Amino acid sequence: GNSAVLKVKIPSMDCAACAVSIQTKLRKQPGVVTAQVSYDTKEAVVQYDTRKLSPEKIIAAIDETGFKAEPISQSEKP
Repeated sequence: GNSAVLKVKIPSMDCAACAVSIQTKLRKQPGVVTAQVSYDTKEAVVQYDTRKLSPEKIIAAIDETGFKAEPISQSEKP
């Protein structure tokens, strides 16, 4: 399929509101299906359309919020 999931750590996230704003930014990216950002785990899980978006672009979008994203894992959905 054209759907993949990218999981990243955002260790510098220092408030719950930051998680919300990163999540909002991710959901606005063309090609993002779902985005969940958790302040508790300092992780973001993004499901996206591989035809419209790459992991690099997702990470760049997070970096634009001022928080550095570090990839944890990437899995292609069957």
